[in-house]
Amino acid sequence: MLLIILCVYRMTIFMSKKLIGIILTVTAMGLSMALLFSSCSPVMLTKIKSASFENISPEFSGDKFHKATRSSYEAICKSGLIELYFDKTTSSVGILDTSSDVFWSTLPSDKEDKSLSFSALEAVLLTESGKQYALNTQDSSVCFGNFSFEKTTNGVNVKYSLSIDAETGKADINSLPEESIRADITVSYTLSDGSFYASVNMNNLQLPKGVYIERIKLLNSFGAYSSKNADDFIFVPDGNGAIIKTGIEDPDFTPVSLKVYGDDPAVINSGKASAPLGAFGIKHGKGAFLSIIESGDAAADINAFRLSDTSLNSVGAEFAVTDVSAEAKKTKQVKALGNEYNGEIRLCYRFLSGKSATYSGMATACRENLIRNSVISSKSLSAIDSSLPLVVNLQFGFSDSKGKLTVKSTFEQAQTLMNLLKAKGINSVYLHASGLFTDANNGESGDFGDFIKQLGSKEDYASLYSYMKTQNFPIYIDTPILSVKKASGNKAKNLYGSKMTYSAAASTLNLSSAKRGYLKMSELEDVIEEILNNSSDISFDGFALSDIGTVLYSDYSADFYPRESSKKEISALIPVLSSNKPVMISKGNFYSLKNVSVISDIPQSTVSRKENDAYRAIPFASLILHGTYDYSLNSINLSENPEETFLRSVEFGAVPSADWYCVNTDANDKYGYNNNINEIVSYCVKASDILSDLRGARMTSHYEVQSGVFCAEYNNSAKVYVNYTEKSVKINGITVNARDCVKIS
Repeated sequence: MLLIILCVYRMTIFMSKKLIGIILTVTAMGLSMALLFSSCSPVMLTKIKSASFENISPEFSGDKFHKATRSSYEAICKSGLIELYFDKTTSSVGILDTSSDVFWSTLPSDKEDKSLSFSALEAVLLTESGKQYALNTQDSSVCFGNFSFEKTTNGVNVKYSLSIDAETGKADINSLPEESIRADITVSYTLSDGSFYASVNMNNLQLPKGVYIERIKLLNSFGAYSSKNADDFIFVPDGNGAIIKTGIEDPDFTPVSLKVYGDDPAVINSGKASAPLGAFGIKHGKGAFLSIIESGDAAADINAFRLSDTSLNSVGAEFAVTDVSAEAKKTKQVKALGNEYNGEIRLCYRFLSGKSATYSGMATACRENLIRNSVISSKSLSAIDSSLPLVVNLQFGFSDSKGKLTVKSTFEQAQTLMNLLKAKGINSVYLHASGLFTDANNGESGDFGDFIKQLGSKEDYASLYSYMKTQNFPIYIDTPILSVKKASGNKAKNLYGSKMTYSAAASTLNLSSAKRGYLKMSELEDVIEEILNNSSDISFDGFALSDIGTVLYSDYSADFYPRESSKKEISALIPVLSSNKPVMISKGNFYSLKNVSVISDIPQSTVSRKENDAYRAIPFASLILHGTYDYSLNSINLSENPEETFLRSVEFGAVPSADWYCVNTDANDKYGYNNNINEIVSYCVKASDILSDLRGARMTSHYEVQSGVFCAEYNNSAKVYVNYTEKSVKINGITVNARDCVKIS
């Protein structure tokens, strides 16, 4: 269907504007049919009111059901270099990586002598009377003997009857009275193409009436360990990526919790840091694994723990099965229950050994998986231009909540800036232009209206565009398609049925702005059509979808869209925009990247907490994206330490970026380009010398050579060394000066 849409749109660029609308309407109808099952009828809202919600957990049933040794497992099947094992006593599974003889288990065999309750699966059940039960397979099913298993040709299926007592777990679930604490859940463990899969089909679970599954954790103790080897670490998708170095003490550590694609504003504001992709991993001893959330990622949190009195070193995923929003009303606590996810939860595990048992090896495995599942592109970036691009995020106009316009850059000033960059030796620029149209930054979704008159005449813009075209400097027009005016009737609704609003920032500028709303998902196709129609007479090169990569939400409007369906709807419509013009995405939630050309503002540091020796940022996303996409990190001029931001940009293989406007400013204003253009240019020239001929190359490895000195290797035999220390260092006969970087080929 999408191929038809793309072909039709290419034809329409030669037709009249009226015909564009007609054809896109027809194709949108086809797309609506293709996505018919992405939305569903409105859900019924259930409100549970209680003076307090009682949390109940089962008692620890003993090591017999929580600890499994390798000798207790029975071989089930094998695929490639891995073998699947099953323990009938604990119902746990294990994976043997035959290339390294490393055995990975659901229940850690090196568990310390503590009553730590690890399990294959955990489920939080909520009743309409206000009780909350945290059940797990070992203490709520296996210890009672209330489970069964069935071997298959490529694995084993295990059915667990979770309950608080043996009798309830053994009874016919259909004969149980309301609010009986029982959940029947089947977990499938399979091997395929050298990978291990663990999955739960949420459409097949069984619950008594009045009982809801709020959350599920699947294989959260897989690979957990207690040793403190110097090279061991946990990988989490924090910012560009991060590793928790478990061999280094970190007394201030608190558990990491990341929300894949960020909070759902329709449901809850947890305050958790956003993860751009659903993946995590462990390096322990001679082996490592990476787990990728292939299904259910939009409902997932990723949680990591260090060894303590209550946990081992571990990482896993937790899935919000039911949308739950809590609020306090006088003497009552109220939990509102909305959509129940009835799709599949599926984790794919890739195992690594030897020289591949690194975070670079994890990134390679992740990239292969994402390409195979059509999440990212498999293309290679063509380095046609000999210079590394500079991403310039330029603010033109901005309208505040009362409609008052502030002009930050005119067309003539923008052309002067571009001329100046060219004269100073910058030969490639991606111009991300914000605030060009009436109601700048406060318009409706996809507003492509009249240019703001105060920015200059049509001739002034034509002159700017002509100059940019001559220099091969593409203009990407800021196009927020998920944002609407506060007064708009097209706002999405939250779980309570209220229209969602938020405070919008004007680009990254420190300017006051109006309240905004999120677009109703059922209007998204019309917005895309409107963008294509209204932009057909404007000369520009690409769309900058500034909100797609940063926010994802459910829509509880009459045409209900769960968050997973919103994800599919958005990712299916991006190709319509990208069919004739390249697309730039900010931040870069991975589900949106397949048809994107440029990714801006990927975090250069960890987001959930500050870096230290035991919690360090790594270029995990860069290892996946380099050679396929141009991407930038945080803007150099806005940094507290521009030099360090530049060095991190080179280390991570990113193109440099700057956030500017053109009006005269005082000397302390970082946004005024006159205050820092020379510094930015010097960094850009240096970065281009090192990275320009690597744009189409894959980054294959990244590691710390010695304290404060890092190396990135590429598949064309190039190596880039970055030295953050205050002293020069020699590496294999190459001198890397203090606070500097160098490339060798």
